[in-house]
Amino acid sequence: MSDCLIKAFSGCACPPGDCAQKPVTPAPLSFVSWRTQAIACLAFGFLAAIISAGWMETQFKTRDLRYQEQVSWK
Repeated sequence: MSDCLIKAFSGCACPPGDCAQKPVTPAPLSFVSWRTQAIACLAFGFLAAIISAGWMETQFKTRDLRYQEQVSWK
């Protein structure tokens, strides 16, 4: 029976009548828990926020330096 499972999941062609029945156990699947997904999502969001804040700071700094002579301080 284990040979039939190996042949069924590995994709090897079986001779007629050798492994015709369906395997008893399904193919192994791995699932990531919702907690791991949530932690990964929060970590990615935090990293993206830090990177975008750093990029925006440089953009605003160069814009302020570029237009500082045009600002009127009355």
